Amino acid sequence: MKKGDMVRFAKPEEVDHLNSKSWPKIAKRHFGVLIEHDKLMGTAQVLHGGDLYRIRVVFVEKASKRD
Repeated sequence: MKKGDMVRFAKPEEVDHLNSKSWPKIAKRHFGVLIEHDKLMGTAQVLHGGDLYRIRVVFVEKASKRD
């Protein structure tokens, strides 16, 4: 993922933080623009609807053309 890419993500309030085994299966229903991807810390900043979200990278994936 690079800055400016369209991404799908799950908002932090939709995630069960205690059950880490189910994280890859979480539905990523929201779309936004990737502002920053910090590989060392494993976080991403996503702009969605005028709000900036700082999210763990496991909850963000690059949106494809079919989206």
